[in-house]
Amino acid sequence: METLNDDNLRQFIKTFYGYGNLASRFWFIGMEEGGGNSLKEIRARLIAWEQLGKPELADLRDFHLLLGMPEFFTPQVKLQRTWMQMARIVLVAKGQPHGLEELRTYQKDYLGHKNEESCLMELLPLPSPRTSSWAYAHWSTLPFLAKRETYYQQFYHQRSAHIRERIQKNRPKVGIFYGIGYRTFWQAIAGKEVEFQNQDGFLSGITSHTVYLIIKHPNAGKLSNTYFEKVGAYLREHLQT
Repeated sequence: METLNDDNLRQFIKTFYGYGNLASRFWFIGMEEGGGNSLKEIRARLIAWEQLGKPELADLRDFHLLLGMPEFFTPQVKLQRTWMQMARIVLVAKGQPHGLEELRTYQKDYLGHKNEESCLMELLPLPSPRTSSWAYAHWSTLPFLAKRETYYQQFYHQRSAHIRERIQKNRPKVGIFYGIGYRTFWQAIAGKEVEFQNQDGFLSGITSHTVYLIIKHPNAGKLSNTYFEKVGAYLREHLQT
């Protein structure tokens, strides 16, 4: 059976963290990307990453254009469900219009761009269509990819510590973790000194330099746009103080 290049795959797992700009104001941190539906797709991701110079953070648009996904960035922008809500949160937080055209413009020209105001990071780097799915055991001979649990155990602590170090060094104004069910993981990254409080559907913890939020994943159930507008409004209020 055809498999991936394990050397490149190992390096990707250890060093690729997502998209955007470490010096940005708005950080979004999730558990793992969606996708990973085929060996062909994962191979294309590794090739795109290599073509971009194997960065820690790639440019979201550049990466996905190389993947053959122009529909999210061409003039007739297709809104991606998770990215759209990230854009909505940022625009509301900045007190700017957030209609469909503004969301399309933000997704196309700003979200996750290497010189702009946001970064999108993943605690674990390999995309997967769902937590119950694990095809990498068939696509790689790396022993730690034999099971999802082994993969978690091998890389969770290392990558969690790295993201925490990056936050402490860069001090973003906002750190948004998405996926309330992963609160234990997010607490470990934010640090035990951050005390999260309930805010009617999401959690917040504020330090001298960063407003941390734990919000519901944009793909979790039937969340309304109002939920993400409420998150943005909370940020707008607390970023002004």
